[in-house]
Amino acid sequence: MTAASTPLLHAEQLSRVYPSGEGSVTALAPLTHSFAPGITAVVGPSGSGKSTLLNLLAGFDTPTTGRVVVGGTDLHALSEAQRADFRLATYGFVFQNHNLVTILTALENVEFPLTLAGMPRRERRDRARALLAQVGLENRASHLPSQLSGGEAQRVALARALAHDPRVLLADEPTGNLDSRTGERVLALLTGPARGDRTVVLITHDRDVAALADRTLRVRDGEVTLDRPEGVLVTGGGRRNPAE
Repeated sequence: MTAASTPLLHAEQLSRVYPSGEGSVTALAPLTHSFAPGITAVVGPSGSGKSTLLNLLAGFDTPTTGRVVVGGTDLHALSEAQRADFRLATYGFVFQNHNLVTILTALENVEFPLTLAGMPRRERRDRARALLAQVGLENRASHLPSQLSGGEAQRVALARALAHDPRVLLADEPTGNLDSRTGERVLALLTGPARGDRTVVLITHDRDVAALADRTLRVRDGEVTLDRPEGVLVTGGGRRNPAE
């Protein structure tokens, strides 16, 4: 395995259990898995634990057991401030509801993470304009989120996620609000960089989207299995899915 293909993102005995009345609910059973570069699709019914997994991988939620290691850094050993800085430098996010800043234009939204990272104004503006052009929205650069359609807003969110060329990209239904043609364009942006050393983990209900992924994790009642294995996955019961 070359350095470029060495897994960057690891989950080690990662689990999340929530208290519920006098008992508890297991949202994610203990999971050990190395996410190889490329695209991993996460599929499963609503409420199965997909979003819990994504939130834990991002460090937005605290695991009950285990840890997330990114490039040798234990995400959950960092302070909240350190974790936020680490996310800014390493991660890109595409949320299902896009989460654009309502008072910023499309161009300013794409610029935002670059501003936080301290990139010079002219450089970040050129970068943001180029990304908007890639998602077909160069003519909507001055529009506020309220002036964009749902699909346009989602494409702006994708451009923002790619702004600082993140090593890890986490996406929740990135094509959910898009027509098929636009969805294909968005997937091309995801799959293009992912063929290098970027790690992309995306939640999807779309079988066509999942079919484009390099591997698929299926989540049901908090248990994770590999539909198309690559590497070794260990779930809560200790079951192993060997590499193909």
